[in-house]
Amino acid sequence: MKTIIEKRRDPRIPVSMPVVLKTSKGAIKGKAVNLSISGLGLLLLPEIREIEGEIQITLKLSEDHIMPLTCEKIWSDKIIFDGSFHIGIGVRFTKISSNNRQIIASKVAEYFLV
Repeated sequence: MKTIIEKRRDPRIPVSMPVVLKTSKGAIKGKAVNLSISGLGLLLLPEIREIEGEIQITLKLSEDHIMPLTCEKIWSDKIIFDGSFHIGIGVRFTKISSNNRQIIASKVAEYFLV
């Protein structure tokens, strides 16, 4: 059996939140599937090709809170999620306001306290 070594610094929680990525090639809709204070796991349609460079992401955390985030891609791969093929991408926040980081930290902490 293959051993997986966790390289993340911060714990991630499962989420299902719409995102829009703004890249050098235009806007791409996707879904955040996990969240930490340092980054996101995203699902994109399988037609999406390689994403490079700085990524501007708009994350709809709730009806009342839409977060603008600047990120860098850490990894990407073809994956199966809920029985369908997608492109999975892990991103790290490179620019995030202290207020937004605190909101995310509270959401992550809530998950582990329940």
